[in-house]
Amino acid sequence: MQNLGLGARFSLLGLVVLLVASCGTTEDASASKPSESAGQANVNCLSELEPMQAMAPALPINLTSISGEAVTVTSIDRVVGLAPGSAEIVWALGLGDAIAGKDLVSVYPGSEQTPTVNPGHEVAIELVLSLDPTLVLADKSEENADAVTKLTELGIPVVEIPEANTISEISPRITAVANALGVAGSGDALAAETDTKLEQANSNVRTEKTIAFLYLRGNAGVYLIGGKGSGADSVIESLGARDAGTLIGIEGFAPLTAESLAKANPDILMVMNEGLESVGGIEKLLALPGISSTSAGRNSAVIQADDRVLLTFGPQTPNVVTCLAEQLASFNELA
Repeated sequence: MQNLGLGARFSLLGLVVLLVASCGTTEDASASKPSESAGQANVNCLSELEPMQAMAPALPINLTSISGEAVTVTSIDRVVGLAPGSAEIVWALGLGDAIAGKDLVSVYPGSEQTPTVNPGHEVAIELVLSLDPTLVLADKSEENADAVTKLTELGIPVVEIPEANTISEISPRITAVANALGVAGSGDALAAETDTKLEQANSNVRTEKTIAFLYLRGNAGVYLIGGKGSGADSVIESLGARDAGTLIGIEGFAPLTAESLAKANPDILMVMNEGLESVGGIEKLLALPGISSTSAGRNSAVIQADDRVLLTFGPQTPNVVTCLAEQLASFNELA
C-alpha cells in the first residue's frame, strides 16, 4: 500500500479482512452505468510544489529525541525520513539537498532518485545505516519501533514527528520537521502558507453530498470502509461533505459489506488509485457487492487520488482538496 500513515494505521487496527460471502453475489459489471470518470482512471492530485528559499540552519540545536532523551543535532547534511511525508516537508522547506533517504509516501521533484528506506512499510535498517544519517525523522508507529531503538543505541539523533490523522494536524507536523532541522522560521512560514492554501481550497467547496472512503486491495482480499478517525473523514469534511462511514457509526475502518453500503447509501465513493487498480478499475468497483444499489453506484460517482498524497497530510494536501473538489463538482447536480 502506498500511503502515508495508512500502513501503520491498518496494522494497529489489525484490519486485514476478506469481502465475505455474506456481502451477497457480485453483480454483473455490465449492469453498471458507464462511468463518467472512466477517462480519469489515473487522477493523481499531485501538485507541483515550489520549495521555500532555504534558510541557514541554526545548529547545533538541543532537542528531545523520540525516546524522550536530550539530543543535540549538529548536522543536517544527511537527513533520513521515516515518518510518512516527512521527507516531502524537508524538500518543501527548501532543504531537498539534505535528504539522504525518504519515507515511502514522500513525493517531490526528484524523489524517485532518493532511496526509499521503508519499502512495504518495513524499515530497511541496513539501508538506513548505509546512508550514514546525521538526523532521522520518525514517528512512534509500530513499523518504526525496532529501527528507532537501533538508531538511538548507535547515537544517531532520532527526532519525533507527530502522526497526523486530520488536516488540522498538518501545521504541527511541518513545525516539528522544521524545528528538527534548525529552521523554525521557515517552518512557521510554510505552515502559514499551507493553512492559507487550505482556506482557499475549502472556500471553493460547496456540497451536501455523502462520501464513503473505500480502502481496497483486491489482490489481498482487503475491502474496508472508513469512518470516524480514519483520516479520510477529515478530507471529506474539508470538501464540505458528510462522511458516510461516520454517519453509520463506524470507528476507524470496518469490513465493507453490502449491508454497510445499503445503510450508508453514499452519493460518492472516494478511493485511492492503487486500490482502484487492484479491483480492476471503476467498472469492476461498481460491480462489487452492494455498490450498484447505492446512489454512488447508480450514478457511477467515483473520485480518486494518488495513494501517496490522499491521507499524508502535508504540503500537498491543499491541492488534494482542490483536485477532489473539481472531480466532485461533476456529481453535485446528481439526485
